[in-house]
Order: sequence, then C-alpha cells, then structure tokens
Amino acid sequence: MSDTHSHESTETSAELFDKAELAEFVAADQSAGRTICKMLSALFIYTLIAMSIASGWTYYAILSS
Repeated sequence: MSDTHSHESTETSAELFDKAELAEFVAADQSAGRTICKMLSALFIYTLIAMSIASGWTYYAILSS
C-alpha cells in the first residue's frame, strides 16, 4: 500500500513574526500574568476575610443558643 499524501517540509526560511511583534507579545503576556496574579490574590484575601467573619458569626450564634 503506498502513501498517497505528499509530505511538505514544515520548516520555513522566513520567521512568522518579527522581533518587535514578539517583544510586544511578551510584554502584553507578562502584563496579563501580573494582572491575573493580583486579581487571584485579592480574591483569596476576600475569601479569607469572608470565611473568618462567617466562622466568627457561627461560633457566637452557637454560644448564644
């Protein structure tokens, strides 16, 4: 059985993006990463505070009854 598909070389001599575009992408990617990290940190702190308040309220509600 012979292979009927032709195999082309995946190597290209020209780069897909020039160095300025790559630098811009890296800068945007790093900025997005920092923003996501800050957002996740803020949500984690919010969760700690909310759970502390809920735990304290539950503790005092049980003691009151």
